[in-house]
Amino acid sequence: MTLTVPAKQEWALVLRMAASGVGALYNLPLDLMDDLCTAVEESCDLLLHQDFIAETLTLSCEQKPDGLHVSLTARERTRCAEEEKADADIAQMIIQTLVREVTLDQDEGGVHCVHMTLPAGV
Repeated sequence: MTLTVPAKQEWALVLRMAASGVGALYNLPLDLMDDLCTAVEESCDLLLHQDFIAETLTLSCEQKPDGLHVSLTARERTRCAEEEKADADIAQMIIQTLVREVTLDQDEGGVHCVHMTLPAGV
């Protein structure tokens, strides 16, 4: 599943609901589904507070043998200094409490993609 929305805070709820739908399709237990939705919301907050302005956020979900892989990517970015930039290390620690594995793609403009994995067989 892939969903692209405008990179605005009010669209975080749409991404959260899409993640909830994916969790339901894969029969995730309610606590894991809630963790996934919270991880997506935290990822949105991180991506929306970097040294760039993104035009869109793209949520991608794919079932693989090792688990459910979820990525949230900021696309069509324009450099712009953010006064209240999110701390990527803190955001990663928060997201890691919710999903099994988290990696952040970063460049000179900050974090532009959050990759998360939920374990298989949950």
